[in-house]
Amino acid sequence: MKVLVVDDEPRIAKSLARLLQVHGHETTIAHDGLEAWELFEQAPQGWSVLITDIRMPRLDGVNLARRIREHGFTVHVVLISGHGESPDIEALSPAVFLAKPFKRADLLAAMEGGG
Repeated sequence: MKVLVVDDEPRIAKSLARLLQVHGHETTIAHDGLEAWELFEQAPQGWSVLITDIRMPRLDGVNLARRIREHGFTVHVVLISGHGESPDIEALSPAVFLAKPFKRADLLAAMEGGG
């Protein structure tokens, strides 16, 4: 799968990307929602999964996912957060929420829609 990883904490973004690469996924990192949106616009059909932190500068993860849906793009969304909030993700379907820290198996299941 081709995965877009979005997190404003570089250490977390790199860690997620490495984990996914070990499991055979191709990854690209963006450091905030606006950078991710620009990458998504360049290749909207190129992403199988979007893994995005919820709280980020410039454009947060929920609004990034909303923007993607509003433009009619279909990509599976995995929203992550270490702040304990669980967003209303029904309108973002297909989407899954994971609270940090999460287990590798939970992330991989969430990517498949089984979170």
